[in-house]
Amino acid sequence: MLYHFDADISSTLNLSNHLRIRRVKKSEKESYGELWDEDHGLGWGLEGPLSFVIDCVSRDWREGRETIKKLAVSLLLFKHYNTPLDKSLAWFRLRSGGSDTLQLDQLPLIMDEELDNDEPMSFPGYHLEMSDIDSFLKFWSICTQTCWHRSLILAGNRLLQTQTREGDSIREDRLIDLMIACEALVLDGENVKGDNIARRVGKLQKQKMPHLEKEAIDNLKLAYRLRNDAVHDGEFSPERLAKEVPFADRFLMYIEQFLRIGMTNYIELMNQGQSKKQIIQYLDGPQI
Repeated sequence: MLYHFDADISSTLNLSNHLRIRRVKKSEKESYGELWDEDHGLGWGLEGPLSFVIDCVSRDWREGRETIKKLAVSLLLFKHYNTPLDKSLAWFRLRSGGSDTLQLDQLPLIMDEELDNDEPMSFPGYHLEMSDIDSFLKFWSICTQTCWHRSLILAGNRLLQTQTREGDSIREDRLIDLMIACEALVLDGENVKGDNIARRVGKLQKQKMPHLEKEAIDNLKLAYRLRNDAVHDGEFSPERLAKEVPFADRFLMYIEQFLRIGMTNYIELMNQGQSKKQIIQYLDGPQI
């Protein structure tokens, strides 16, 4: 189930004979409902408005679930930027339901009358516009060119988790998730973590956005210090926030953007046949 997700798709967007994004069925909407933030106190969760779902055919439920997560992560990576009019990066919440894997040979046909065709959301967290669809299909082809490294899968899982964070400690929890994702992506057991994360994720910005490298390094070093504050003290250091954190209300957004760009460029290196060890060697190599 994709909550807070809208798309200019009349009924389905097929990515293969075994995977698609489609409008939610009326029966599913009745079963799963639209759960809003104010429902949290009643124990109903924080999912939000529901208009689309992901269908995946798989003989193994684990493989199917990993495919669904990979598609969800790729959707987030596809929109790794924000426009001046946006207040945040594009986001949605993925919730696994009982029908996330279908034990069939191919995706079943769905009649239009089965689907829910309510008015589109006025302010979705994520909008896959008509002009995005061909570009996303090409991007999905790049993302699935080869098997993902375990490190990329772990980083993706944490990225998905950041989209579900709510509550009083949302800033601390989200930052911890983001730094764990960065650690999974570019570390290989090193003791010196903060500087290595900053330098390596920073260099990953260079492939397409070289002007972001220094900005990423500086802010990721600060993010790791804030991560340590949160882990050890349960909150960010007020003194550090007051003295060091620029554009505080948008700081987490920039850290997430660096992660999304880094993951996108990591995929390109991975598609060249490089192992994680080789990618780290490249990231540790001389600046060009």
